[in-house]
Order: sequence, then structure tokens, then C-alpha cells
Amino acid sequence: MTISGLLLVISSAWFYKFKIGKIYTVFAALLWALNLSTSFFFYKEHDIGFSSTIAETVINTNSSEAAGMLSYNKYYILFFIFMSLTYYLSVRWLSFYTSNKQGKYGLILLTGFLPLIFIDYYAIDKNQKNNLIATEHFFMGTPFYNASAMVRSLHDVRQIKKIANININYKYQKNDTDIETYILIIGESTRRDHMQIYGYQHRNTPNLVNQKNNILLFTQAISPAPVTLLSVPISLSNIQYEQLNDKSYYADNIISLANHAGFKTFWFSNQGKAGKSTSLISAIAHKSQNSRWQNTITYDEDLLPYLDKALQEKGKKLIVLHLYGSHEPACNRFPEKRLQHYSDNQDDNCYDSSIAYTDSIIGNIINKVDQQKASILYFSDHALQRIDNNGDIRYHHGVNKTKKEAYQIPLLIWYSDKINQQKRKVGNIDHPVSTANNYFLISDWLGIIHKEHKQICYSALRTCFNGNTPIRVLDGNKNILDYQQLPSEKNIILNAQSSK
Repeated sequence: MTISGLLLVISSAWFYKFKIGKIYTVFAALLWALNLSTSFFFYKEHDIGFSSTIAETVINTNSSEAAGMLSYNKYYILFFIFMSLTYYLSVRWLSFYTSNKQGKYGLILLTGFLPLIFIDYYAIDKNQKNNLIATEHFFMGTPFYNASAMVRSLHDVRQIKKIANININYKYQKNDTDIETYILIIGESTRRDHMQIYGYQHRNTPNLVNQKNNILLFTQAISPAPVTLLSVPISLSNIQYEQLNDKSYYADNIISLANHAGFKTFWFSNQGKAGKSTSLISAIAHKSQNSRWQNTITYDEDLLPYLDKALQEKGKKLIVLHLYGSHEPACNRFPEKRLQHYSDNQDDNCYDSSIAYTDSIIGNIINKVDQQKASILYFSDHALQRIDNNGDIRYHHGVNKTKKEAYQIPLLIWYSDKINQQKRKVGNIDHPVSTANNYFLISDWLGIIHKEHKQICYSALRTCFNGNTPIRVLDGNKNILDYQQLPSEKNIILNAQSSK
């Protein structure tokens, strides 16, 4: 990378002498600065390299989400501008001292060096390649090394598109649940310790609290991953962590299963239209018979008209609502008039108000179906870490060196009073539960009983359920971690206070 970078600068300095070379230098400066800025941002903010998982997130980020994230990190834009100017002005300065002979030699050496990267790839032992793609390996040897992660992500996109053509041979029996309408609500970035129904000090989930007698509440639910693009597909599919690189396993998911069992299926998303055809989430969503994405991210309540229309359909139906919940910056997730002042800290108020807003939406949905044979299953894709830097509070995705709180999410099932009391299970589930096993929980909730599966007892609706331990989770780079061994925010705060 150092050699190719040096040769690139020398050849650029010579090439700058020509008119087209100046245009080329601007282009190279922008790419070089973008690469450095990306590395600097993820190292500084998340202590992590730019990986294929992060690249997939970038590819699937919509303009509204990007604008929100940049508003939190505007100084990195200045860094990008500074580095672009540094590269451009450096090449311009060197052009005065680079002879034609030096420039031509630099260009010849550069064009000779780059093919060596490909030769090096094919010379590597197959076991050492670790499933690297040739172009992925190539970019690792250049100043634009972060492009290797983009290459890997685009390769994964091609594999994801094949999921639509895979059929699963299901073996199950259907049980009578006395439920006609199933509503699966997937929340976003919600910490359960910031919810009143879980004992939080502020009154921000009054609707759920009022329905507690109709709710099965999971008090120790753990998300499989701290980012949406990992956690949601895993939570909805029959897949193990060791199988993640084989995208075909995601073909066995809750939507495909419900379709096979004769349900009418719907998917309504407020996660934005970007990535609609490139992510695992969209591949699963497209399996539904009816799907709709908001063109841009709006307030979650804008999904309710689609829900109203779906509720008019006769027969058993599974309706999925994918909310934007409490995604940072949280104050953008609800109308300004809905901001509540629970404390003196604005970031805490924004976050807690976003949860109150989600609670109001769930309450609205309950009011729509409480006179029907209906049930709602709600869980959040992941939580957020709360970073307290001397009173400067920020809610942040846990990508690397994650804390337990980044995985601690709400999970609950609500039942209408119209459902046979014998078919309902309410109260608390105090055993640890990983939503990596949601496939089996949701299957049982739908009355689809798998017979030939060793994981059937992972469902809390089974009499054989005894908790999911030990619980494994992923970080943002798909590294498998032992959840119990992760540090807690509380311990970090206590250690910081004791060191003062």
C-alpha cells in the first residue's frame, strides 16, 4: 500500500503538468481523502476498521439517515476537505520539481506494480485467502484499501439476490392458536432499561403498562448483533452464526414459512427506500405477498394507513411493521411537539421521547385490533450504548468493543381479550432469551410447530424452554462473542468515578 501510494503521487505530479492531469488529480484527491476520512471516522468513533458489514450499511443508507449521521459528525467533513486540499496542493507543489523522466518512471513502476498484487493473490495458499475475492485483495494493496470492503459487500449483494429463487422443504404441523391477525413490530435502537414497562423511572410507555395483564414480557431479551443489517435477518431466519457467509440459509425465514403455511403476508417499512433491493432485510421482506417502503424516512405513524388496509383482508395474516424507532439522532424520530422533558439533558429527553412515541404507536395499533382475535409481537433490532463524556450524552451504535447494553432489548407479546384464555400466555419470562432464536419463537406464536429441529426448545412458548444459555452475540464485524463476558456501562462509570 505504501509503495503503490508513493508511486501514485510521483506519477500524479508528472501527470499534473497536463490539463487532463489536473482533473485526474482532483478525482484522486477526493478518493484519497474519502478513504482516509472513512478510516479515521470509524477508528475514532467506533475503534474499528471499515469492514464489509459497515460497507453494507453505507450502501443501504438513505439520504435522510446519512444527513442525520453527518449532523452528529460534521467535523469529519472538515477533515475530508482538509485532506483533499492537502493531497491536491502536495501534488501541485511536487509537479514543479518532478521531471518528465521521473514522472514517466513512476508511472511505469506503478503500472508494473499493480499487477503484482493480483499475482500475489493467486500465489497465496487457498486456505490463507479466507474467501477473499481477487479485486478485494487488489484494493487492499492500494491507497484506496477501504474499497476492498465495498467489493466484498457488492459481492454479497449478488449472493443475496439469489435467495428469491430458493425454495425450502418445510416439515411442520399447524396448531389452532385462536388468532386471526398477527402483527410483528420490529423496533429500532431501543434499550429496554429506558422503558417504563421494564422499570424505568420515567413514564414513557403508559400504553404498554396499561396492557400489562395482556402481555408476555421477556425481561432478559438479547439481540444477536448491534447493527440492523445483521440483527434483523438473523432474528427472522433459521440460521446459525457459523452459517452467516452462506446467504442461502436466509431463504428459510419467517415470511417464507408463513407463506407456505397459507398466511397472507405484508411488510411495511419506514427504513427508507435505499437498499430496497440489496440487503438481506429487503430480500426477506420481498418474500411477502404485499410490501411497501416509504420513499424517505418519515414518522413511524405514517405506516398506519397501510396497516388499516391490510387489516381489512380476511383470513389469517401476518403483518410486519418495520419502524425507525429510536435511531440516532432520536429527536428526528417524532414530531417536535411530542418532545417531553423528563430531565435536564436534551439527548436523554430525545431518546426517551422517541420511546414514548413508539409506545403511542403500539397503543394506537392495539386500539385498532383489541376487538379482534389479534396478537402483537414487538422486539427491537438492537439497542444503543449511552456514552457519557463528562455530561455530554450521546446514544451510539455499539460496533466494536461493545457493551452489554447495546444488546439489551425489549421483547413482548400482546394478546387481545377476544382470544381464548387457554391459548394465551402472559406474565414474565425471566430466563435469558436471544432473539437469534426468534425464528422458533415466532413460528410457535403463529401456530407453526416444527417437528424435526433440535432448536425447538429455544422458543419460550414451549414447555421444554429453559432459557438460552450461554448466549453468543456478534459485533459489527461478525466476530462471535460471549455476551456474559462483555463489559457493562455501569462498571465503566463506577471505574471512572473511583479513579478520580
